[in-house]
Amino acid sequence: MSTRFFSLGIATCWFLLSCGSGPPPPSATQYLADARNNLSASDFNAALKNLERSVKLGGEPALVQQSAVLHTAVVIALAEGSKQMAEAYGLGRKAPAAQAQYGAFSKMRADYYSTARSRLMDAMQSVMDQRRKLGDAAIPLELSFPGFAGAEDPALAKIKDGRWVEDAERQGAELKTDRSALARTLTTLVGAGADPHKGQELFSKGQVNLDPRVYLIESSAAFLRIGVIFDRRGLDELDRLRTVNEVVRDNLDAALKLLAAKPDKDLEARAKKMRADCEKTLKALTP
Repeated sequence: MSTRFFSLGIATCWFLLSCGSGPPPPSATQYLADARNNLSASDFNAALKNLERSVKLGGEPALVQQSAVLHTAVVIALAEGSKQMAEAYGLGRKAPAAQAQYGAFSKMRADYYSTARSRLMDAMQSVMDQRRKLGDAAIPLELSFPGFAGAEDPALAKIKDGRWVEDAERQGAELKTDRSALARTLTTLVGAGADPHKGQELFSKGQVNLDPRVYLIESSAAFLRIGVIFDRRGLDELDRLRTVNEVVRDNLDAALKLLAAKPDKDLEARAKKMRADCEKTLKALTP
């Protein structure tokens, strides 16, 4: 009897051990690879989750930085895309064709502005978390460059004209707007200007090396551009507009430190001009 119970105990232990010896959890590298696949499929929410997991797990600094930079690029693009959608509904509600649906247009405008606000705050926090860790070393980026539209989406044009579009058409326009915004964002962050065709050409060759100085300056420029949603013509949230300018000012201070160690006259002039503009805005916003 005791032998049978002993054998049963051994079998139970082996069963429990086998149940607990499943596949190991994904690594930061795997999360980054999954995020790249998500971006290729334009599944931006899934990409953000995987990039956040990759950053949280940590590991090789270059890998963590790439995940963090891609996270910033995606949330900047989604903020920009939501801003464009909000502005379209803002124009549309003033059109004669939207007279009977002014409330519906206003609600969509408010919803997209709310999303833009949330995404912008996420992007700014992402850069704030990174800026002390940035140094002279370039940050490698590698991904399939997103598709982008060369002309305005027809549904977006309808909205601006005050014509109501159904959810499927609206969501299609939103997706195209977000993809185009991501293409432009990636292009500017790597210092290739505002033409996404140049970004597409660069990323098609494989790994692209991102200059941390350019990254800080261009992400800050995006924050200022998107941050106009907080002025009196938009959400009229001047406290948030002040926050945007404070974050950008501090980002530029970090960029200027990097430029002191590795000079570039053009970048330095731009950073100083942007910083002076921030100080001017902050002064105007001071009661």
